[in-house]
Amino acid sequence: MITVAITAPTDCASINTAGLMDALRKTDRAWRMTRDPDAEEIFDVHLVGLDDRPIACRDGVVLHPHVAAAQLDPPDLVVVPGLDDDLVPSFLRNRTWVPWIAKWHAAGARVATSCTGAFLAADAGVMDSKEATTHWIAADAFRRHFPRVRLTPERMLVDAGDVISSGGATTFLTLVIYLTERYGSHDRAVLAAKVMLVDGERRSQLPYVASGPFRDHGDQLIHTVQSFMEAHLAAGVSVDQLATYASVSVRTLNRRFRMATGETPSGYLQRIRIEAAKRLLETTIDPVDHLRARVGYGDPTAFRRAFTRATGLGPRQYRQKYGPRPRDM
Repeated sequence: MITVAITAPTDCASINTAGLMDALRKTDRAWRMTRDPDAEEIFDVHLVGLDDRPIACRDGVVLHPHVAAAQLDPPDLVVVPGLDDDLVPSFLRNRTWVPWIAKWHAAGARVATSCTGAFLAADAGVMDSKEATTHWIAADAFRRHFPRVRLTPERMLVDAGDVISSGGATTFLTLVIYLTERYGSHDRAVLAAKVMLVDGERRSQLPYVASGPFRDHGDQLIHTVQSFMEAHLAAGVSVDQLATYASVSVRTLNRRFRMATGETPSGYLQRIRIEAAKRLLETTIDPVDHLRARVGYGDPTAFRRAFTRATGLGPRQYRQKYGPRPRDM
């Protein structure tokens, strides 16, 4: 049996932690209930606290640890749940887990992270120079904090050998299915996915990404340029035109835009065009060619390629997945 230590962060959504624990146990129960009642369990799951006191989650939920970290022998697998939505304060509150993650990893444990739990593993140094993923919404903050990690936020799950990371909050289910196959068998993983109604084949976060407008900066000139871009999506404005509008050189615009947003003007323009196209596909039944023109793409092939590169789906596939249903119209 694989000894699993699930670290229990404080002041986070209970589903992040309890969901992992319950899903890992359900994989074994599902197999014994439906296939082999005498089968050996894969996972010996322990909810671990920093001490033996109850763990306060959000919204009044309290979890009770099975064991304190200091009382646990080094496990085979450490699973780090996601942090709270208010990421930075949650990360700082829960950094007391970092020495334990580092210690267990040094003793031979594999580390698996769910969502923003990757921040604690990265802080422990176990992700340095490795590929990893986290929730797409936390990608920029992760890169700022941990530049030595090769972050690939478009991926749903990354197995770097001794460290496994998974993306957004409910991808802990995808992680559990993956761990079931890795430590158990393909047959067990397939059955667990069926019992829990989980699509174990999700490989990309791209269809779920809803990029923000990159407005959390203090450069008023760039705010003005961003507003101009957003108001003229269909016009096909160039970087030269944007620089003229802002009364600065192209070089200055590129430099200030990247400093403010982390993007080039042309990269940002493509991003907001795709975001506008996604929103139109989600909320209207207008023909794809019509909405393509509304967001500034004249060439259907260029639009389709850019959209697929950004979302992992073609425009029509995206509409089938997220567009309005007959009952919505």
